[in-house]
Amino acid sequence: MRVGDQDILIPTMMVGNYPKPRWYNGASYAVVPQGNFVADAVSYEAFEDCISAIVTDQERAGIDVISDGRVYGGDTPYAGILYYFTERMKGYQPYGPALQLPQYSTMYSPTVDGPVSRKVPWLSAQLKSVKKFTDKPIKMQYLGLAGVTMGTNNEHYEDIKDLSFALAKAYNEEFKQISAEGAAMIQLDEFAWHYGLRLGEWENDVFNAAVEGVDAKILTHVCWGNFMGTKGYLPSGPMHGDNPEREGTEYIPALRDAEDVTARSKACFPRAHAMNMDALNFEIGNTGSGDLKPLAKANWERDFVAGVIDVRSLEVEPATVVAGRIRDCLEVIPAERLGVTTDCGLINLPRAIAFAKLRALVEGTKIVREELAKAAAEAGVPAA
Repeated sequence: MRVGDQDILIPTMMVGNYPKPRWYNGASYAVVPQGNFVADAVSYEAFEDCISAIVTDQERAGIDVISDGRVYGGDTPYAGILYYFTERMKGYQPYGPALQLPQYSTMYSPTVDGPVSRKVPWLSAQLKSVKKFTDKPIKMQYLGLAGVTMGTNNEHYEDIKDLSFALAKAYNEEFKQISAEGAAMIQLDEFAWHYGLRLGEWENDVFNAAVEGVDAKILTHVCWGNFMGTKGYLPSGPMHGDNPEREGTEYIPALRDAEDVTARSKACFPRAHAMNMDALNFEIGNTGSGDLKPLAKANWERDFVAGVIDVRSLEVEPATVVAGRIRDCLEVIPAERLGVTTDCGLINLPRAIAFAKLRALVEGTKIVREELAKAAAEAGVPAA
């Protein structure tokens, strides 16, 4: 797989949050200001030390593509990450009704009461710090446009479509800056796809507007859910609670009570084909390789990054188990188009377990790489 200026056979990486050092979590100095650091030397030093620790864990584990592990000032679920981004945009206010997305209804929807635009860079400080501690390709991670749009209480735009395109413009500005500053890969996390939720027929156009002209590999992580270590689940009631007038999404009712265990991965198609992404990512570590079947039936010919590490279990997978999951992927995706990662963020695990799982990911991948090299040599094919 091509990542930045390198061709890496089955590159390893992680998704989402990584456990931060315990001295950083909840500390008064664990604050990321809006914009880059200017005068707060204590917060800046703590921030860089935290990122150094997370990058070092990835380097020691042997991970190929490095991320910052989402150092946003604390360990937060989806809503907290949403707040981080909306606090750095004009037009957003930190209040609103319950967040009308499955699992997160105890949290509030930030309110848009004016034109939306990017106020300050979102992840520039994180990227610059990561670059100090690694020479490997770097992946930066963002909330997907559909999730942010659905999580917004819109009191300004006449139509949610207008809100979504305003967000796309802000995303595009951020992505162009972050790619110019050295990000080889940009990941968008979509929390709503597997529920069967969609913004509308124009959703693909919004995604494409956000990534237009961006010089980085675009990866879409379709999140199966990992709030407090639990899988995503479908709501038992109306999608928008007790507010039937609230606009925001179209819903695919067939997925609510679907017996087909592959319903989540089916929901990625055909929309993913119309979006200008370079790679698609979802998990199979916890759910099993059955979720690869829709990928095959959809004739996905771009790169695919498979989650092969179960982040909801304290058990550290043996490398041989990880290798077996990767082999399942190779039945569907050729090695030159395959990458592997954790199912989702490792945030709910003790840091020692999270690190051990990264090592298992690397060691399992090493087994498969050696098998591929051996097979190529026996066939008289030059090694990749």
